[in-house]
Amino acid sequence: MTGRRLRFLVVAGVLLANVFATVPSAADSEPTRFSDVAEGAWFGDAVAWATEAGVVYGFTERCFLPGEHATRAQAVAILHRSLGSPAPSAPHDFTDLTGTWQEEAVSWAASTGVTVGTTDTTFDPDRPATRAEVAAFIWRAAGRPPSGPVPFVDVTQAWQRTAVGWMAKEGITHGRTPTHFDPEALVTRAELAVFIWRWNGHPEAPELVAGPERNCLVDTRRCSALFGEATVAAWRATYPGARFTAAVHDHRTGCEYHLEPALQLTTASVIKAQVLAGVLLRAQDDARALTPGEVANIDLMIRYSHNRPPTSELYLQIGSARGMEAIDARFGIAGTAHTARYGATLSTAEDRTRLVEQLLIGGGPLDEASVAEAWEWMSTVSTAQTWGISAGLPADHEFALKNGFYPMSGRGWRLGTSGVVIDADGGAYAMTIMTDLNPDEATGIELVEQIARHVNERLTAGAPAPRAHDSITCLETSANSSWSAAAVALGSVDASTLQLLNGGEAAPLNGQRVCRP
Repeated sequence: MTGRRLRFLVVAGVLLANVFATVPSAADSEPTRFSDVAEGAWFGDAVAWATEAGVVYGFTERCFLPGEHATRAQAVAILHRSLGSPAPSAPHDFTDLTGTWQEEAVSWAASTGVTVGTTDTTFDPDRPATRAEVAAFIWRAAGRPPSGPVPFVDVTQAWQRTAVGWMAKEGITHGRTPTHFDPEALVTRAELAVFIWRWNGHPEAPELVAGPERNCLVDTRRCSALFGEATVAAWRATYPGARFTAAVHDHRTGCEYHLEPALQLTTASVIKAQVLAGVLLRAQDDARALTPGEVANIDLMIRYSHNRPPTSELYLQIGSARGMEAIDARFGIAGTAHTARYGATLSTAEDRTRLVEQLLIGGGPLDEASVAEAWEWMSTVSTAQTWGISAGLPADHEFALKNGFYPMSGRGWRLGTSGVVIDADGGAYAMTIMTDLNPDEATGIELVEQIARHVNERLTAGAPAPRAHDSITCLETSANSSWSAAAVALGSVDASTLQLLNGGEAAPLNGQRVCRP
């Protein structure tokens, strides 16, 4: 595995819920920007001022987590610190405070009327605060000044209207839209910092310098809202008619992400990763090395995605559909329907991800030597076939994959990618994306890569690196094309080499993207 040893992180109960309310980040001579607060972000100045002033702290030295929700106790503590941490004038009567850091802030809030609690004896410190609750806290801390007209149609309760109307009049809030404040929505850390910053008169933020990039999801063991409705809707609008599904298992955080998890699609050549697993498993069970014939067939099947004869021979060798079902049982796969035509296998992205993570990371029936062999093949596929999970990866990340690309009557062009990414620290995540009903191979690749790039941008840190795949020359073939004609059109390549690198079919497929070295 290129000598890099995978580092698996045990996801335990990490007590980070109150870190930003109690523990400041390390002081630097030049304040550095949080990795997850981009330069020019709408909340950037507020976060820079609040952290420099000691009003809000990061979850870690390099991670702020702007989208994390703030609890009621955290909101009060931040408000209290923004006023210089005044001493309370009386003790509180609440019996449910869960941390000593909460005591002074909540006592101050109770003694000044900033809060009356949720009952006479409870404050609910660990419940996430709503936007309306935070508005009320700030308005009361400001001395209950006169309100103004409420421009938001969704602010209807009397206690909300007074506070939100005052905040709107003072420019402390502009709503989530010009007509909606979203009072019952949970307040984010970014929103809370902005409210406090504006209330303090937009104080000047310190100049920040870029620091080392960190993956904040990994550092703080947080899961992302990876496949949001707006993002998926944009893909559907861009690729109308196409169907797509995805599954991602992040071994660094324990998070799993699914897009259309119930959707079963035919796998095309993505299934060849399981054929490889079956051949390796059979050799392991027999306590033998792979034969020269097996090695030659695997090389053509994985590196160049040839179908007949290499994959067909290996598929029959492991028992065809019945043999694949036995492999499913050993890898814990339950949602796949195998057929005599391996490319017509009907499966889910979840099943393909479950297979490929055990094949390339371990933890399944294959031993370390077999996993290393699989990684060697799937990390050295032909450059023309390295699209997919490689899209948008930083330079210090490694990947291994098997892609699928083939048309099928009634299903259009089917495109898929399945593999594993390893980050610079040795942490790994597995991903599968499957799609069908694409008009041609190139369009399907674009869709797969949009999804993969979106995933990689959110699960990695650092700028995407150029890929060798991005500089190759390709063309789209039509019906009755030949390898000779494609070689002439592409130039500087012979027909046999072109055939080898692009799937090995007797002739190019209608709508196939054919690439030269």
